[in-house]
Amino acid sequence: MRKIYESIVNYKFTILTMVIIVFLSLSGSNNINTPRFLDFKGADKLIHFGMYGFLTLIYLMERTGLLKPKMKTKQTRWFFVIWIVLIGAIIEIVQPIFAGREKDILDFFSNTAGVIMAYIAFYVFTRYYNFNSISSS
Repeated sequence: MRKIYESIVNYKFTILTMVIIVFLSLSGSNNINTPRFLDFKGADKLIHFGMYGFLTLIYLMERTGLLKPKMKTKQTRWFFVIWIVLIGAIIEIVQPIFAGREKDILDFFSNTAGVIMAYIAFYVFTRYYNFNSISSS
């Protein structure tokens, strides 16, 4: 039980972001107000890309200790990022059941592209910046 509690505490922002994504994905599209600047064809693909990219970045930041400077850095495992892609696929499959929206393979591709781009950006950024050298005063 203690390990589950520690996991929840250590990955609280990832869990919160995932809950928000699941809620938005499974609520009816009529319930979501779209801002005017996102009122163009294909804007939902951009939103999918951003949401899953943000989720991946939050996960990687929590995994490597970027959000906790005093913690030792854990090695980032790419296969944990695969779970984010699988969650996106599962959400796309169950959307017609819970949200009354159609499955869209392009949404899944947008999700996956966001995950891949976030992983690459994080890898490149961390390659040139040592987070363990952060000292707190």
